[in-house]
Amino acid sequence: MPSAVDSAVAGRRGSVVVYLMVAFGVTWLVWAPLAVAALGATELPPVPLVFFAGSFGPLAGAVVASLFSGGWRGVRAWANRTFSVRFRRVWWWWAVGMPVAYFLVGYLTAAIVAGGWPDMTQFGLTEKLPGWNVAAVAVVWILTFGLGEEAGWRGWLLPHLAERFSTFWAALIVAGVWIVWHAPAFIFNPTYREMGPGIIGWMLALITGSYLLAWMGRGAGWSIVPVLIWHGGFDLLTASDQAAGTIAATISAIVMVQGVIAAGILWRDRRRERLSSA
Repeated sequence: MPSAVDSAVAGRRGSVVVYLMVAFGVTWLVWAPLAVAALGATELPPVPLVFFAGSFGPLAGAVVASLFSGGWRGVRAWANRTFSVRFRRVWWWWAVGMPVAYFLVGYLTAAIVAGGWPDMTQFGLTEKLPGWNVAAVAVVWILTFGLGEEAGWRGWLLPHLAERFSTFWAALIVAGVWIVWHAPAFIFNPTYREMGPGIIGWMLALITGSYLLAWMGRGAGWSIVPVLIWHGGFDLLTASDQAAGTIAATISAIVMVQGVIAAGILWRDRRRERLSSA
């Protein structure tokens, strides 16, 4: 079992608190004007591009917490581990293959339900990025809510928590933090505002997704490269205007099942992790 955190940067008291303060502070500061404007609006405007900038809060938290824990040596150790491509080839297959499988199953299900294939010229497009083609949209998802989030959640917070707890419990804690981090979006983002009781399913999706991504991150030696590719592909498929409804629901259901399986694997491995870290 790979050690979660380089010994030079692990364990300084208060580093997790520093991480959380920066991760939440940067994101919520960026999103605050959107929330304030939405509170006084009778009709919510389209979500502006600045929304994507808020995704870099977890990344900023990882950099600052690494600096706090071990200086620039700590930042280098975090970056070398987090962005390493020295992991088994199978994780490339998982990272790319799962979104491809989601696409096939999701769009086939939509075709069966609607009685015809969705318009593929609209694939991946979103009103949050008006006029952008699918390639540009994919790059944005990977670099923002892929890199921006995963460099922090799975790149810093999860490995550090996994030093104190098992990966199973660390993934559950990260899921709780991840859910709360989204809170301002429920004020200004129509997608979140319109969830209603569906928020329960959304929370369950994040919990199971956290287990799936924890399983991937641990398997890749705590590199986030497979995770951020997966995350960007998932967002491209489910956050598009076309995916609202059947496609997003189908893909989310698949991920929830995968997450339950991943949670079972991590639960089984709890004792082995404790023994290997002793």
